[in-house]
Amino acid sequence: MGRRAVLVVVLAFALAACAKQRVVTQPDLPPLAPPPPPARVVAPPDTEEPPPATAPEPDRKPARRVAPKNDNTQNPPKVEPPKRDTPKPDTPVPQVDPVPPTTLQTAKPATQAEMERQSRSLLAQAAHDLGRVNYGGLNVDGKSQYDTAKRFIEQAQQSLKEQNFVLARALADKAATIAGVLVGR
Repeated sequence: MGRRAVLVVVLAFALAACAKQRVVTQPDLPPLAPPPPPARVVAPPDTEEPPPATAPEPDRKPARRVAPKNDNTQNPPKVEPPKRDTPKPDTPVPQVDPVPPTTLQTAKPATQAEMERQSRSLLAQAAHDLGRVNYGGLNVDGKSQYDTAKRFIEQAQQSLKEQNFVLARALADKAATIAGVLVGR
């Protein structure tokens, strides 16, 4: 009987430990009220009678009325864009001869020959692999990849003519990779 009592007490403590604990929350606070609006400064209306109509003097500019500033608002001053000088129509505009584009070289001249050799080797491998592929037996996706590889070969050859060896090598590598996958199908 003593063992059963101990077992019941241990079981009660184990079940109490597994019970879900409640999270203590903070009491709900009343919602915050919005702050009151800033005080508005209203200029008193002009009570003076306007002066009798006379011819304005050409030298005087009419006085501008300035509204009082409200310290609570921060409006940035308006900045007018600068006026652009437009050329006069009778002034001829000088013609500038277009400069031919220069060739961008990203590889050292010593490695250019190596890159050209690698590009031509990859192009030959891609063309050989595409020649072994049965175009009619390909599905729509396969035909699209075949056409893409052909375009990469054409673009790589054009890049070689333009002596852009870095681009030619990258395009030839892509064409060879796609052609290698198509041969494996």
